[in-house]
Amino acid sequence: MFSFNYRFKVRYKDIDQMGVMYYSRYYEYYEAARTDMMRDLGLTYKELEQQGIMMPVVHSESDYMAGPGFDDHLTCITEVKEILNNKMVIFYTLVNDNEPTRIINRGKTVHAFVKMNGKPTRIPEILRRALEGKWSTNNE
Repeated sequence: MFSFNYRFKVRYKDIDQMGVMYYSRYYEYYEAARTDMMRDLGLTYKELEQQGIMMPVVHSESDYMAGPGFDDHLTCITEVKEILNNKMVIFYTLVNDNEPTRIINRGKTVHAFVKMNGKPTRIPEILRRALEGKWSTNNE
């Protein structure tokens, strides 16, 4: 397993009339966390795309336990627990930094590896090596 923490503050534009973060915003933060996780691995989506590889989301889910409000400081714990030949599964756990044991949200995205023409392909070797390097470091 590889884990990466993405910290952020809930913006005013992200809350709804009830004063809590609007449900669709969670996916925006998942994406921001995933993008920074890739950078932490030493890769960017742009580099993968230059190699002719795309990573579309083919499945997503999200469970909401509590609604964070404006200016709350949150951490999105982003974990790669599963790597298949042509897919990667990423799990997200959001916690409030003031109450890190209280889970606000859990989510999951499944990403396929496809060529620019949309045809499935295997996980890029550069990504596999980066994950395996972090995998061993995280588990020591």
